[in-house]
Amino acid sequence: MAALAIAARARKVARSLRDLYGVADPRTLGLARIVAGLLLAANCIRHWSVARLYYSNEGVLTNHFHLFRPSGDFNFSLFHAFSSLPEVHIAFALALACHLLFAIGYRARLFAVLSSVWVASLDNRLVMVENGGYVVVNLLIFWLCFLPTGQRFSVDSLMRSWRERRETSIAELDPPLSFPWLTEPRVSLAAFALIANLVVIYTLNIVNKYGDTWRIGATAHYVLHLDRMVTGLAVFLRETLPYPATQLATWLVLVTEALILVTIVWPRRRLFARPVAMALMLLLHGGFGVMMRLGPFSWFLIGWSTLLITREHWEALARRHRARTPVTLVFLLETSGLALAIGRVLRRLDTTGSLRFAPLIGTDDLLAARVMSDDAQAAEPLVGRTAIRAIVRALPGGAIFTRALPALMFIPIAALLRVLGRHRAACERFFGLAIPKATLPTLPTLATLPTLPTLVTLPSPAPSRSRVTETAMTWLGRGREVVLGGLLLSSLSQLINENKSIPKVLHHKQPKFVRAILGYPRLFQGWGMFSPNPVRQDGIVAIDGFTIDGRRVDPFTGAAPDLNLADARGLGLGQIEQDYFNRIRLDRNRAYHKPLTEYLAHWHLRTGNPADQLVAFDVYWLEDDCPPPGSLTPANHKTVCLISWRKPGYRPKGDEPRPPAKCKETSAGK
Repeated sequence: MAALAIAARARKVARSLRDLYGVADPRTLGLARIVAGLLLAANCIRHWSVARLYYSNEGVLTNHFHLFRPSGDFNFSLFHAFSSLPEVHIAFALALACHLLFAIGYRARLFAVLSSVWVASLDNRLVMVENGGYVVVNLLIFWLCFLPTGQRFSVDSLMRSWRERRETSIAELDPPLSFPWLTEPRVSLAAFALIANLVVIYTLNIVNKYGDTWRIGATAHYVLHLDRMVTGLAVFLRETLPYPATQLATWLVLVTEALILVTIVWPRRRLFARPVAMALMLLLHGGFGVMMRLGPFSWFLIGWSTLLITREHWEALARRHRARTPVTLVFLLETSGLALAIGRVLRRLDTTGSLRFAPLIGTDDLLAARVMSDDAQAAEPLVGRTAIRAIVRALPGGAIFTRALPALMFIPIAALLRVLGRHRAACERFFGLAIPKATLPTLPTLATLPTLPTLVTLPSPAPSRSRVTETAMTWLGRGREVVLGGLLLSSLSQLINENKSIPKVLHHKQPKFVRAILGYPRLFQGWGMFSPNPVRQDGIVAIDGFTIDGRRVDPFTGAAPDLNLADARGLGLGQIEQDYFNRIRLDRNRAYHKPLTEYLAHWHLRTGNPADQLVAFDVYWLEDDCPPPGSLTPANHKTVCLISWRKPGYRPKGDEPRPPAKCKETSAGK
């Protein structure tokens, strides 16, 4: 009996954990898809802007060299199939198209998978610039592939509702509709993985920060003096704030991360706790994002926070919207199939029942509107941009949209509708929207319209699947969860092996297939930004190039080489540049000095100017120690020669300048 009681208790706990952390609302998934897709597109454009230098055969690492000297055991990239610059542009265009189609929710599952492949491919093409932010991107899009992100706020959901409910007249647009699948939650290990991984990130970022600089509050001071990373705002703050203020900022980071962790996992009052977690994540990572060039880390964690929204939050927002938004009556041209199509779209956007529909007679306008408030019922209907603004305001989230955009933004939409109205017959024939002339059913008058219509739930059409198909789909779903369980166990194994704070007695040798499963999509679990202590040395790669006409130039900047870091007030480097410079100096990446040397030797071919040909160059790693607390002056400046090259067989003619002597190549770090 005791065993049965324990088993029952365990099942109850498991159900509670599932309901708390393993359920995803389709509206939350839809919002997360939009945010993630747009962030992926922005990240793609960021890399695209440096395609020539870092992702084409004209840059510092050619495809053929990377294929024969890969960055790791499990290195696969679609970008390896695109070598020349025009080809690389095509690859980035394809990746961007996948991200945008994922964002709008067209074939969401397919383009989620394709986006995940493109993201991992971009990472694998230049592993030297990878940081924790890249792993956040990989994890977020990878786990979203297993969830129905296109169920809401998507082209897929619009097309599905369009098929399942075919209104043939304006009368059929009332009452408001609500399909069961619009709010049907998804219970899946993928939903649990997304929340659990977020918990792991913050837990280990706290636990791994056990260094002395965190205890004494010096971390913020050192981080603000990393010139290769900081923005102009950080430079201003480090020169303005006294040391006690940066100490307070250091401790506030730890406190904020702890509060985020607690509010994410807090099982009660989630209606309050989860928004607090989202606000703290926005505050913390937004601060990191505007002060440091960390790549996608900050922005994708802010995007990840949208997955903390629960069903209770959506219902509370819907109640608030209904209470604050008066019913808006939309008049649609009675005999126009185009107007009916517009009404069908509006009906699907209106998930709270704030719109009602009535026929519009005796005018050429496609639509008009009237706000059903006490003082407006006797007024003339709104037309043009004022009508469009009133309709948009009645939709969920429309009030924010109309306040954020000036009224003039609705003028082009109104003009477009007028043009469509004048040519509606041609448009209806082209799109197959024409409806036969018939007497429409009597619609309610203004006097009989209720203040708030009642949502009517329509059952989805019975699926036309055979019993065999249904059984197969059931087993496929179970198989998916088994696969997800294996991925979670593999991630747990990676977490144990990769984090400094996990006891070494738990570390173990992973089977090769587990390392492959995690290695190809770059699903790593090493967390601990600036831990156990932040980096206290700042540095940059500088090139002293000697052209054939005697000029000294740094090909990375196009200006004269600057070999002095003492007066630096932020170096203005992007994340890709700074991480490439920081990693190319290391002994483990010495093999990649060869393609860098080839790039520099052929630099004049990139510029198209024969006078830019380098006959000699020295690649230096410039390093200094960040100033100690209470000081603004860096110390211990070092100049380390990484590569020293002279053009073979070059001899200056006549009075041509002679290149300087070669420097001695040494190590700048393991």
